[in-house]
Amino acid sequence: MYLLRLLAFSFLPAAGLKLQSAEKLTTAREVRSLNRAEAEQGKPVEITGIVIFSDPPATAFLQDKSAGTFFRLQGRSAPDAGDKVRVKGRTFPGLFLTGIEETEFEILASEPLPEPIPASYDDLLSGKFHYQRVGFKGIVRTITPEEEDVSRVTLASGSRLLEVRVQEAVSQGTPKIGSRVTVSGLAAGHINHRRQLVEPYLRCMGWSDFVVLTPAKPISKVPRVSPQELLGFDVEGRAESRVRIEGIILAVFNQRKLFLRNADAAISVMLLNPDPNLRIGQRVEVLGFPKMDQFSASLADASVLQVSSTLNEPTPVSIDLDEIFEGTFDNDLITVEGTVSDWYRLGRGGVLVLRNGEETLTANLSELPAELRAGVTAALTGITRVEASTGTEYRSRPESVSLTLRSAADFRLLRAPQWWTPQRLAIALIAFLAATLIAGLWIFLLRRQVSRQTIALRQSIQQEAALEERQRLAREFHDTLEQDLAGLSLRLDAAGAKAKDGKIREFISGSRNLVSRIQEETRSLVSDLRDSGKEFRDLNEALSGIHEEFPQSLGPSLKWELSEIGPLPSRTAHHLKMIAKEAITNAIKHAGSGTITVTTSAIEQQLTLSVCDDGCGISREADTLGKSGHFGCMGIRERARRIDAVVSWETPQCGGTCLFVKLPLNHV
Repeated sequence: MYLLRLLAFSFLPAAGLKLQSAEKLTTAREVRSLNRAEAEQGKPVEITGIVIFSDPPATAFLQDKSAGTFFRLQGRSAPDAGDKVRVKGRTFPGLFLTGIEETEFEILASEPLPEPIPASYDDLLSGKFHYQRVGFKGIVRTITPEEEDVSRVTLASGSRLLEVRVQEAVSQGTPKIGSRVTVSGLAAGHINHRRQLVEPYLRCMGWSDFVVLTPAKPISKVPRVSPQELLGFDVEGRAESRVRIEGIILAVFNQRKLFLRNADAAISVMLLNPDPNLRIGQRVEVLGFPKMDQFSASLADASVLQVSSTLNEPTPVSIDLDEIFEGTFDNDLITVEGTVSDWYRLGRGGVLVLRNGEETLTANLSELPAELRAGVTAALTGITRVEASTGTEYRSRPESVSLTLRSAADFRLLRAPQWWTPQRLAIALIAFLAATLIAGLWIFLLRRQVSRQTIALRQSIQQEAALEERQRLAREFHDTLEQDLAGLSLRLDAAGAKAKDGKIREFISGSRNLVSRIQEETRSLVSDLRDSGKEFRDLNEALSGIHEEFPQSLGPSLKWELSEIGPLPSRTAHHLKMIAKEAITNAIKHAGSGTITVTTSAIEQQLTLSVCDDGCGISREADTLGKSGHFGCMGIRERARRIDAVVSWETPQCGGTCLFVKLPLNHV
């Protein structure tokens, strides 16, 4: 048997190596198919493929016949695109898909790059071609030089824009803006912290990856259109090519956002680069790409072709507030009148709400005028913008419209507000109602306070009367019963001293002890009647007196398990002592027990006093509610209520009876 085990263990390493070899990943698809948890296991990889993009000093991307993946260079020189390499390493999760780390690679040969996979924007956004060589068709919208030997190109495909990062500076071989091209490159993208693809982009090594399908038209051949013609019906479909538009500048915002008027229509234009020399009133010609905004067409990625030197101040169109919601004057310069119902500040500027009848309009100001007040009637001049629209059957209608003022001069005060505005009338009415309500509330509270004070005074009188009666009883007990007991004690002491018979002397001594206990109880009663609740007493010391009252030789044995409790108000200690004494007396009289155990504990601000015996037990809880001529348990309950304690009787499984008194120490 030992030999068989030895042989089995000797074959384990070989079996492990065989298992590892069976689990080795040999294709890019197998690597990229791993989820994050699987990739974190560091599965062994050995792949042969062609490098499609190098990103030194950290990463290279390779593709085999199955798919594409990436590997870390581990400080080695990056292979060139087109190098056929054999890569060994282990899997790791990567930002978006699984890659290879702890890499060892060797260059086997130099081969042509794999054919790009035709891909649309939605294909790239889905991530299925991530880190593979793809081909994308689009119209060149922008070309922007970045840092040294890097350029950024924007391609338009329908309404989608795709960014292409080129590892080469702008040169003669750069395609022209407006040309239709196919670009081949690495599918990549921006990844968030949840491993989600937010926005795709392409990376390519140079301009040689671009193939021009349709050259860009010369600027002189670009059609000139009006705002009404832009993105209108065409039998060939919506145009994506550049157009030229001419018009008068109505407004300029941030040196890039222009609003032009051509004939009876206006349009918004977003310049590719800021132009600080543009002025309101100049006639300009711009070249750009059509784009649909919230409600009407605009021009994007535009550049200025011509600018006139003369200034002709544009005339705003004067309209009513309800006309602005028809959408006819979207992007146009208009003047509208109304009452300022509300306004608030945002930085140096702010937002105001203009009201005319049932219609309201939100206006944005870059600088708030000094005369702005709620309730003023004013004329506002600015650019209208449809912020949202809604469709009804075949028509689109504005749902939300805003007005943007060019400067504080576009706010013109017409009439100051009347002093008695609806708001002030409402405030006055609210103040009157509030005063009436406060007066009524004050009268109600005053009556309630008088009622409370009357009840408190009555209770005080009753308490004083009860206290006086308690003190009278205490005096009577002290001056009569206690004095008589003291005299009786003296007589018993004298009789005991003269008695010669031992039995008589023992009887007199027992009687003397009985009188002493009666005296002590009388003093406790007097103390309870006069107790102010300010004196303190140790509970264990109070309980120790019980031990002396129940001699061990005359009944069941008493066991004491007392914890350190700390000083308690003397009244509380007295009641706890009397409860314990009554419970012991009941156990001696009725339980027939051999042992009685008294326990005290204080846990989590709760004092627990228990008296347990091993006698016959209580058959039912009703036995503790009092019977004719028996008031012990009733007295225990009354004493517990006086100190806010909870008392209960339980019968353990082992037999006997347990009395539990639980007292919250924070109520003491």
